[in-house]
Amino acid sequence: MNLARRPRLRTGLAGLVVLVVIGAILQAQVGHPTPALAATTQVDSGVVGWDGDRDAAIVHRDGSFDIRAGKNITVGFGIYNNPTKLQWTNAGGFYPALTTQFERDNTTVTITSFGDRVVLGGNAYVAVYSRVAVFNHDTISRTANPAASAQLLALNSTSTTVQPGQTVNHDYVIAVDKFGASYAWPSNSALVAAGGYDAHYQHMTTYWDSKLAGITQLSVPDPRLVNAFKAGYIYTQIVKDGNNLNVGENGYDQLFDHDLIGILVGLMEEGDLSTAQAYLQTLFSSQYPDATYKHSWPWAVYLQKTGDTAYVAANFATIQTRAHQIAADATGPGGTMMTSNAIDANGHWTVDDQSALLGLLAYKYIAQRLGNGTEAAWAASQYDTLFAAVNNQLQSTINANGLTYLPCAVDVPNTANRCADTNDANWASTMLFGRWNWDGLLFGAAQTGPMSTLLDATYSYGFAHLSGLPAHTYGGYPGYSTAYNAGYGEAGLASSGHRSEGVYGYQFMINNTQSAPYSWWEGIPTAGASNWSPGAHATSGTGSSPHIWGQANASKVLLNSLIAEKSNGQVIVGRGLPNEWLRNGQTMSATNYPISNGNRMGATITTSGTSVTLTLTGAAPTGGVAFDVPYFAGKIGSASAGTVDNANGVITLGPGIRNVTVTLTSTPPFTLLGGLDLTSYCTSIGNIGGASLDGSTANDWKCITNSGTHVGMSMDDACAWGYLTNEGAFSQLGSLGDPYSWKCYAS
Repeated sequence: MNLARRPRLRTGLAGLVVLVVIGAILQAQVGHPTPALAATTQVDSGVVGWDGDRDAAIVHRDGSFDIRAGKNITVGFGIYNNPTKLQWTNAGGFYPALTTQFERDNTTVTITSFGDRVVLGGNAYVAVYSRVAVFNHDTISRTANPAASAQLLALNSTSTTVQPGQTVNHDYVIAVDKFGASYAWPSNSALVAAGGYDAHYQHMTTYWDSKLAGITQLSVPDPRLVNAFKAGYIYTQIVKDGNNLNVGENGYDQLFDHDLIGILVGLMEEGDLSTAQAYLQTLFSSQYPDATYKHSWPWAVYLQKTGDTAYVAANFATIQTRAHQIAADATGPGGTMMTSNAIDANGHWTVDDQSALLGLLAYKYIAQRLGNGTEAAWAASQYDTLFAAVNNQLQSTINANGLTYLPCAVDVPNTANRCADTNDANWASTMLFGRWNWDGLLFGAAQTGPMSTLLDATYSYGFAHLSGLPAHTYGGYPGYSTAYNAGYGEAGLASSGHRSEGVYGYQFMINNTQSAPYSWWEGIPTAGASNWSPGAHATSGTGSSPHIWGQANASKVLLNSLIAEKSNGQVIVGRGLPNEWLRNGQTMSATNYPISNGNRMGATITTSGTSVTLTLTGAAPTGGVAFDVPYFAGKIGSASAGTVDNANGVITLGPGIRNVTVTLTSTPPFTLLGGLDLTSYCTSIGNIGGASLDGSTANDWKCITNSGTHVGMSMDDACAWGYLTNEGAFSQLGSLGDPYSWKCYAS
């Protein structure tokens, strides 16, 4: 991470963290590429590899990939000819098999590469398998030579001549990693004999399907968010080294103390608890003070989800030491926290005070669960003292300067520090990295004082002070956006007016700033059009791509927008649902969600007109459920069960209630964005024949593939493509009998 532009050092190929720009990308030429040293810093960078590998391969949209682990080469395919348009996706929507598709000489070329673990001679390796598939949609034969780098080993022998209507596959393999071991690389013959592309692809998908089955299963009206959630989890496993939850591969390839805390909490909340003890043992606090202050938080989440008091008790001494450091560090103005460089400049940053408050809440929870009344009382007293000090200092600064927002430092207005920089996202640092608003609420924090009362005003202030940027981005460091863009919406879950900001921020990232399929640089100075379609993408980046802390925050805010558990055992459902998801006929769910003491539950929400139904499955949460949807406030006509708080839009369900239907007094209003360009949309996703109306109804629109096949299309996706900066855009039909009545809407 960083909370901002941290000048982290990384030894090896990447050297210093640098700014990468699109113009620096080297394009492969026709013919065999010249072997080159791995250029890991080009902007279009994703990863393929295996769970816990040391040096994942870094893949680029031209189909080339960088191999480190002592080889330090880039391999690729000369058939790539820098087309004017290409598609770059995850195979299957989310698998770590990156696929590039483009047109060349009336053929469609698809390059797919993925990693698989192979054991040869008793030694474990990661091998990358690549397939260059050439489909000839011409009426005459075509010659298409993949022109693979010499280091790639051919797994089959096929002709470079492709007959009309036929596909020829060229398969390759190369060893890319040894899991940090020092044994020799496998022989070429052993690697080729280890099996073909299809068998290893099946093994890869089976493995990741099994891993994903252990975490929360999400379903939402925008399936891209679900794919991003799955891909983010898989990338986390690939980027980590053994059990070290590193932040990146082409930068930040190490542990960072407060990044680690956020990544680990995210994994546990998703339900990845089988390795949690090993991850907890990697926690450290030597880089940033807020990591010391929040050290108790992942331990509290682990205790809450597992009920494993014995393991936490065995590690309580360290937890206690870190928690007591909070009192020692409360040397700032008015008894607030000491100076730090939390956002890459020295100051009395509000984020540190919030981190300390969350740490004390988590520590109190642990002490109570372990029956340590003395430490629980100490934590409660320290929390009250610090909370009063922070509120008093903030209010003094607000009053003295006539502020209408929560300043990023407790003692000066934003105009007096780096938060004054144009399009610097650090104005929102407290919205994510302090964690007090939302995660503090989950651990019982009363939402009072300026950190709560000015929450909505701070979002409004920050967005209004950006220059030349669209809605739902917070700026960069400085610049266009960041990998934390969705995460900055987390505090909005504790607000009144910005509860869906995390979801909108995630959709903004998908629409506008990917640097590889479902991957983002930490800092994104610029973004815009390229030959990668659909959507806009990062055109420069800093840090690493993918950036795992950023992706962990995006996954957490998406998950918590659907479902979140409080420390008292109550589960909140629907807290961040966008209004668009309440339109007629929608279904969203979170199942296999971990709740207290090793249990799992599910929640499914369906909409039909003014009726919204919640159905619970699995274990019953001990504290019941709060069905708490933003649009419900003031619009609940009736509920079939539970206690209704219409003013706040909450239906409270006891532990025994499994189903409730809420009847609203109205449905959400939406704004017309405009119509659809279906031909351009179809070609943007690789269907080169454009769009066709194959009947007389609105459901008869089809895309035409390269083979001439007519296939269905998603009108919602077409709206997202057509209105990239209108997050939440969806399609709505005027009349089934009028094929031209499709329109796009958003809140």
